[in-house]
Amino acid sequence: MESDPNSLRDPYKPVDDNVEPPDLECAICFCQFNNVFNTPKVLQCKHTFCLECLARMNVKSTQPDTIQCPLCRAYTLLPDLGLPKLANDSTVLSYLPAAMQHVYSIRFNRNKGKLQVKRVPSSAPALTQTVSQTLDVWNPAGLEGQRGRDGGRERSLLMTVLRMPLCKAFIMSMVAIVTVILTIVIITTNRK
Repeated sequence: MESDPNSLRDPYKPVDDNVEPPDLECAICFCQFNNVFNTPKVLQCKHTFCLECLARMNVKSTQPDTIQCPLCRAYTLLPDLGLPKLANDSTVLSYLPAAMQHVYSIRFNRNKGKLQVKRVPSSAPALTQTVSQTLDVWNPAGLEGQRGRDGGRERSLLMTVLRMPLCKAFIMSMVAIVTVILTIVIITTNRK
């Protein structure tokens, strides 16, 4: 007796085999979506990104009440209770393992640049209990904890200046001018 293959299907996944499954990675950081800081959040334009990447974009934005889609540049007005209250992409969540389909409540403090898990129940899977309870979105990934005495981001002056396009162009122009002047000086002193 053959078993019906449809009876073995995950009830959250589409029945149609021709339907392409959603991308299970964030298009910005390429990290796999999960139910903590990389929760799939859907913007009004229907593009999906992880909460962490949207938080990193938001802390750098001059418009704290909106988020601009990095793909289509459409703006999404943020909910009154903040970035974590953006709609979850339920389709993406349905493709995650069953233990990751429950999304934890996250706080976002834009002024401090922190995402924080509100509470993790003791009944949560062991994997979730080992995840850090806070995430610093001010610093690029891997640089958490590198802060100056005043609590701000520590950067060298040169790196800060080099990130500004006009300053970078000015410095490169000055290097070219100094190179030309030194070349002229060397040529003229060798002729004497």
